[in-house]
Amino acid sequence: MAEEQNDSRGDARQSFYAKQQLIESARSAFQLLSAVIKNATLYPEAHPFLLTSADKLRIKIESMLTNRKEVAFYLVGGELFFETFSVPIDQTLSLLMEQFIARDIGGIAFRPGLKSLELIRLAGLINKEPEFLTGQSVANDVIVKEGITHIELQRVLLVDKDMGSAIKEGKKKASEIYKDAMDAVKDMIQAVQMDKTASLRKMNTIVQGMVDFIMDNRDALMGLSCIKMYDEYTFAHSVNTSILASSLGSFLSFEKQQIAALGIAGLMHDIGKVNVPHEIINKPGKLTFDEWEQVRRHPVEGALLLAEVPGLSKLAMVAAFEHHQHGTQGYPRVAGEPRLHPFSQIVSLADAYDALTAARVYYSIQMPVDQAIKILLSKRGTIFNGVLVKAFVNMVGMFPIGTILKLDTGEVGLVKHQTRDLLRPRVLLLTKFDGSEKETGVETSLLETVGGKYKRTIVGTINPYEMKINIKKYLE
Repeated sequence: MAEEQNDSRGDARQSFYAKQQLIESARSAFQLLSAVIKNATLYPEAHPFLLTSADKLRIKIESMLTNRKEVAFYLVGGELFFETFSVPIDQTLSLLMEQFIARDIGGIAFRPGLKSLELIRLAGLINKEPEFLTGQSVANDVIVKEGITHIELQRVLLVDKDMGSAIKEGKKKASEIYKDAMDAVKDMIQAVQMDKTASLRKMNTIVQGMVDFIMDNRDALMGLSCIKMYDEYTFAHSVNTSILASSLGSFLSFEKQQIAALGIAGLMHDIGKVNVPHEIINKPGKLTFDEWEQVRRHPVEGALLLAEVPGLSKLAMVAAFEHHQHGTQGYPRVAGEPRLHPFSQIVSLADAYDALTAARVYYSIQMPVDQAIKILLSKRGTIFNGVLVKAFVNMVGMFPIGTILKLDTGEVGLVKHQTRDLLRPRVLLLTKFDGSEKETGVETSLLETVGGKYKRTIVGTINPYEMKINIKKYLE
């Protein structure tokens, strides 16, 4: 079994690195396109320097066309995408994106058989006045007349009411999945408390649905995970840990089966707390020595309980036992240096992040999510695996979903989605702070530029709890 686990981890690493290489190739291709367009303003069509730059772009695209019918780039909300991957951009590429958008170009696709001369002629057309290429049908008619048959232009994609409705439906589905997961945890805990054998069928079905949703729309479920519940903290914490752990597995390009195993492990990591008295779990003051000893036993209790559940992945039992086994104060203590399973490390990180931002009846002030991120960063390489912390922060951003930002324009924005830039998420601009902006407000990316300069920049954060802003109204 150990060999199978090592093989699966190796496959996941290869998948992750392959994705990063693909993103880098896409960025390089768009940079070469920028160079061709710039050189077309300086040299005639037959100039060797222009031909050389076009040849470099053609060769790069040909390499990316292997096993593909086309190489397509899309511009959405200030971001550049290749297929489903967000591509990092610099100021030069942001200027090129502005040039495209001014010509109503929201995407460009290259197909097999591409010639260098087609690239040069396309560059010449893009360098004309914006009106010359405005409109998808007009643009493609023009480029075909120029002998450009292996390139197609797409219109700018606009966020309209239809897209808003689609997002709303996605949120509804996400909230249903979240509720189902809560119910599954309650059923599991009730079965354990009544000394009954828990059925995994329902839980497996729910986790598979969660994984499918995460792989399609990670932000929606992660948005719900940041809505904290005072009255059902224990259940919500397990679901949130599951969502965050599964999301990180997806972000790291794990196989679907591995992501599902992480989801189960996250749901069950704290099951041992069913044997800890409720008054200890929710005690507002400092625990006594004996009380703390009871809490410290929950990883062992959890592993023993899960060992009795037929058909449950052993990784869930391992994660339950190991998720607090980090740092010098970790528990339970074992002989020698602990060597935690990667899944345990992921569940531990997700558990800590959700606990840091938790809402509990005895907390007077809830910690803002951006402060929790800073704490995790301060503990990388010591308590937590440094590589996993970096990946986790890359996934949730320096300003996770639900953070309220002060912008240099005087505006206030609620983070709704992450972008490739950790410091420039997509935000919903708030004006009334009563939830109504969810339906009528403006959503914008902080990556949007004018003249190569960002339109909006973050200058600080706002604590929603101190300002009595109910972010639940915006994220459910």
